[in-house]
Amino acid sequence: MKTSAPIGFSLLGAGMVLLTAASAAPNEPAVKPAAVSDATAKPYVLYMRTDLAVEMNKKLYPVKDVHGRMFIINVKGEPMSVPMTGEAHKLQFDHKLTLTRNAVALSGLVSGRAYTVARDPKMKRQRDAVIAEAVIGDNASLAEGKYIAALNNGYSSVNSAFTSGQQGQDSSANLAAISAAAATTAFRAQGQAENLRASNLTSGGFANLAAEADMAQELYDAVEARFELSSPVFLEKPYVVVITRFHARDDKPGVARNAVFAKALEGFGLKPTKVEILHGGFPPGFEIEELQIHLYNEGKEVPTDAAQKRVPLTREEAFEYLKIDYFRGHKTSTLPATAAVGRPDKQELARLTPNQVKGTYFVKVNKNGRPGGVFADEECAQPADEAVAALVAAARFYPALAEGKAVDGVARMTLTDFEL
Repeated sequence: MKTSAPIGFSLLGAGMVLLTAASAAPNEPAVKPAAVSDATAKPYVLYMRTDLAVEMNKKLYPVKDVHGRMFIINVKGEPMSVPMTGEAHKLQFDHKLTLTRNAVALSGLVSGRAYTVARDPKMKRQRDAVIAEAVIGDNASLAEGKYIAALNNGYSSVNSAFTSGQQGQDSSANLAAISAAAATTAFRAQGQAENLRASNLTSGGFANLAAEADMAQELYDAVEARFELSSPVFLEKPYVVVITRFHARDDKPGVARNAVFAKALEGFGLKPTKVEILHGGFPPGFEIEELQIHLYNEGKEVPTDAAQKRVPLTREEAFEYLKIDYFRGHKTSTLPATAAVGRPDKQELARLTPNQVKGTYFVKVNKNGRPGGVFADEECAQPADEAVAALVAAARFYPALAEGKAVDGVARMTLTDFEL
């Protein structure tokens, strides 16, 4: 399913039907399965994957990475930057139901509306109080200086007429009157400044009360999200995409908008890493209808606990899902059996020799996709090493097909051939 809109906007939501099928009774394998085949474990995830593509020069290019406020795409093999903000760009979302084994733990998710620093009522009121304190203080100091100058006849000017005679006496009288009036004005200004300084205008308590009144209006202009991520597989170039479905206060009933924001992350693995996102630009007082968090690594989405339409599956459930899809795509085909589910992890591979990992093996597979024996030769006469056989015995295979019908067969494979 594909949806598209100008960058910063998208269409959300996609239906999903989980296909299930009755499991046939498995054949008894030649070698006892390893402990990794625990039927109650659910290491696989079925989810609705979202692939992003951005338009440049009227062509759509898959998003490969994120740097700052830029999407990174490849144009003719060269990386190109496309800004997330500013000029509108078309952004397309391709939704596809996907099964994977690599899932990332997302915990402690807290998300919702917030304020940017510029519009945060508490910070704004505190800034106003500090500015008021500074202005009032400057005015008080200025008034005090004028008062002192006035008391010292600071309004006199250098003029020989003031130094002798009746004219000097008259001028001195005038100067005294002017100075007295100036002193009165300055004293009054100084008192006003001191009264303002002592008032609630510059107090922290008044600022907090005013901020609470402002916050009651809920004029939020940003979205925030905080959570932790950890992955069993180290992710080299991860980034997060947040898709927010919202409506503004003045929107008509039933009208909703969608905003998109991405943030690059440092590489992480098993050690939990904290992620904090604050994205502004929303119309003040907006309301959130839905908020989605998507994690990507090197341009490919990796499911998390917050993935859309997420369904954890056991190995058997994952195999049944893949097998139904396989049969649907090969209704009239004649094909040999091939590896499907059971790819060894790093710990399992570490217990094998390089020759065992790279070796070619032959597996008898029944029409239900269960292995019956693992061999080192095409004639299926020489059993494979016990360690290899134990891993393969817990795996599942696409059965051989004869004109679209499942039959018993032999799969030629290596341990790295499994899809999952």
